[in-house]
Amino acid sequence: MLVVEDGILVAMAIEDALVDRGIDVAVATTLAMAEALVAQQLPDAALLDLQLPDGLTLDLARSLHERGCAVAFSSAFDADAVPASHGFATQFRKPASPDLLSDWVVASLHRS
Repeated sequence: MLVVEDGILVAMAIEDALVDRGIDVAVATTLAMAEALVAQQLPDAALLDLQLPDGLTLDLARSLHERGCAVAFSSAFDADAVPASHGFATQFRKPASPDLLSDWVVASLHRS
């Protein structure tokens, strides 16, 4: 499972909720770090903050989806910030509770 979130405290809360559910988590706080982690190992599911300091995660989301990874965006932007071409991804509006996000991950992993 990959969590890409530039808010350290938010990322830690999501990571804790996932670990509590027995899920191994890799956390990236930048797009570059996320791409490096994906190059090492393709996750089964990814929760992506839409906008990071070094860019948008749209291309990463498409690449992950095309390779069979379940993808969700968590963003403070309005729903129309994610283009229709990325309709494959579940969208959560911030602030979304770590438990809600973790429930999505668990459900996604059971589907794969």
